[in-house]
Amino acid sequence: MPDGGKLTVTCENAHLDDAYVARKQEAVAGDYVALAVCDNGTGMSAEIQVKVFEPFYTTKDVGKGSGLGLSMVYGFAKQSGGHVTIYSEEDRGTTVKLYLPRAKEAPQSEIPRRDIADVRL
Repeated sequence: MPDGGKLTVTCENAHLDDAYVARKQEAVAGDYVALAVCDNGTGMSAEIQVKVFEPFYTTKDVGKGSGLGLSMVYGFAKQSGGHVTIYSEEDRGTTVKLYLPRAKEAPQSEIPRRDIADVRL
Protein backbone atom coordinates (compact mmCIF):
# COMPACT_ATOMS: atom_id res chain seq x y z
CA MET A 1 0.00 0.00 0.00
CA PRO A 2 2.37 2.69 -1.23
CA ASP A 3 -0.06 5.49 -0.38
CA GLY A 4 -1.19 4.03 2.94
CA GLY A 5 -4.39 2.18 3.62
CA LYS A 6 -6.12 -0.14 6.03
CA LEU A 7 -4.70 -3.47 7.20
CA THR A 8 -6.97 -5.88 9.08
CA VAL A 9 -5.87 -9.06 10.86
CA THR A 10 -8.49 -11.56 12.04
CA CYS A 11 -8.36 -14.97 13.69
CA GLU A 12 -11.29 -17.38 13.90
CA ASN A 13 -12.22 -21.04 14.05
CA ALA A 14 -13.05 -22.51 10.65
CA HIS A 15 -14.28 -25.80 9.26
CA LEU A 16 -13.32 -26.83 5.74
CA ASP A 17 -15.99 -29.19 4.44
CA ASP A 18 -16.00 -31.63 1.54
CA ALA A 19 -17.54 -29.04 -0.81
CA TYR A 20 -14.69 -26.59 -0.11
CA VAL A 21 -12.05 -29.30 -0.48
CA ALA A 22 -13.54 -30.32 -3.84
CA ARG A 23 -12.80 -26.77 -5.11
CA LYS A 24 -9.40 -26.44 -3.40
CA GLN A 25 -7.52 -29.64 -4.18
CA GLU A 26 -4.63 -28.96 -1.79
CA ALA A 27 -6.93 -28.55 1.22
CA VAL A 28 -7.98 -31.32 3.60
CA ALA A 29 -11.40 -31.30 5.26
CA GLY A 30 -11.38 -30.62 8.97
CA ASP A 31 -11.24 -28.05 11.75
CA TYR A 32 -8.77 -25.17 11.53
CA VAL A 33 -7.81 -21.86 13.02
CA ALA A 34 -7.93 -19.30 10.22
CA LEU A 35 -5.65 -16.26 10.33
CA ALA A 36 -6.53 -13.65 7.69
CA VAL A 37 -4.58 -10.56 6.70
CA CYS A 38 -6.57 -8.13 4.53
CA ASP A 39 -5.64 -4.81 2.98
CA ASN A 40 -7.37 -2.26 0.79
CA GLY A 41 -4.28 -1.68 -1.34
CA THR A 42 -3.67 -1.95 -5.06
CA GLY A 43 -4.61 -5.62 -5.33
CA MET A 44 -3.32 -8.12 -7.89
CA SER A 45 -4.39 -9.36 -11.30
CA ALA A 46 -5.39 -13.01 -11.77
CA GLU A 47 -2.10 -13.59 -13.63
CA ILE A 48 -0.07 -12.44 -10.64
CA GLN A 49 -2.19 -14.35 -8.10
CA VAL A 50 -1.31 -17.72 -9.64
CA LYS A 51 2.41 -16.97 -9.15
CA VAL A 52 2.58 -15.37 -5.69
CA PHE A 53 3.45 -18.57 -3.80
CA GLU A 54 6.40 -19.37 -6.09
CA PRO A 55 9.82 -18.89 -4.45
CA PHE A 56 11.50 -15.61 -5.44
CA TYR A 57 8.48 -14.35 -7.39
CA THR A 58 7.94 -10.68 -6.60
CA THR A 59 6.02 -7.73 -7.92
CA LYS A 60 8.54 -5.39 -6.31
CA ASP A 61 11.15 -3.41 -8.19
CA VAL A 62 14.77 -4.65 -8.17
CA GLY A 63 16.34 -3.99 -4.78
CA LYS A 64 12.95 -3.54 -3.05
CA GLY A 65 12.48 -7.09 -1.70
CA SER A 66 13.30 -10.76 -2.15
CA GLY A 67 9.89 -12.19 -3.01
CA LEU A 68 10.19 -14.88 -0.31
CA GLY A 69 7.28 -13.75 1.88
CA LEU A 70 4.30 -15.63 0.47
CA SER A 71 6.33 -18.68 -0.54
CA MET A 72 7.44 -18.94 3.11
CA VAL A 73 3.80 -18.69 4.26
CA TYR A 74 2.89 -21.42 1.76
CA GLY A 75 5.71 -23.68 3.01
CA PHE A 76 4.76 -23.10 6.65
CA ALA A 77 1.11 -23.92 5.91
CA LYS A 78 2.03 -27.18 4.16
CA GLN A 79 4.54 -28.25 6.85
CA SER A 80 1.90 -27.60 9.51
CA GLY A 81 -0.75 -29.67 7.74
CA GLY A 82 -2.63 -26.52 6.81
CA HIS A 83 -3.73 -24.57 3.80
CA VAL A 84 -3.35 -21.01 2.48
CA THR A 85 -5.49 -19.03 0.06
CA ILE A 86 -5.26 -15.65 -1.58
CA TYR A 87 -8.03 -13.48 -2.92
CA SER A 88 -7.35 -10.17 -4.60
CA GLU A 89 -8.98 -7.67 -6.89
CA GLU A 90 -7.11 -4.91 -8.66
CA ASP A 91 -7.70 -1.51 -7.02
CA ARG A 92 -9.68 -3.21 -4.20
CA GLY A 93 -7.13 -5.05 -2.05
CA THR A 94 -5.91 -8.48 -1.07
CA THR A 95 -6.75 -11.11 1.54
CA VAL A 96 -4.35 -13.92 2.47
CA LYS A 97 -5.91 -16.59 4.68
CA LEU A 98 -3.81 -19.16 6.52
CA TYR A 99 -5.60 -22.26 7.84
CA LEU A 100 -3.75 -24.14 10.59
CA PRO A 101 -5.10 -27.42 12.03
CA ARG A 102 -6.85 -27.00 15.39
CA ALA A 103 -5.42 -28.95 18.29
CA LYS A 104 -7.59 -31.90 19.28
CA GLU A 105 -6.29 -31.96 22.86
CA ALA A 106 -6.05 -29.36 25.59
CA PRO A 107 -2.58 -27.86 26.13
CA GLN A 108 -0.36 -29.70 28.64
CA SER A 109 0.27 -26.55 30.65
CA GLU A 110 -0.99 -23.01 30.77
CA ILE A 111 1.07 -20.41 28.98
CA PRO A 112 1.22 -17.28 31.14
CA ARG A 113 -0.64 -14.36 29.58
CA ARG A 114 1.09 -11.01 29.26
CA ASP A 115 -0.58 -7.68 29.02
CA ILE A 116 0.00 -6.03 25.66
CA ALA A 117 1.62 -3.11 27.50
CA ASP A 118 4.39 -5.50 28.63
CA VAL A 119 5.45 -6.30 25.08
CA ARG A 120 8.47 -4.35 23.92
CA LEU A 121 9.38 -4.09 20.24
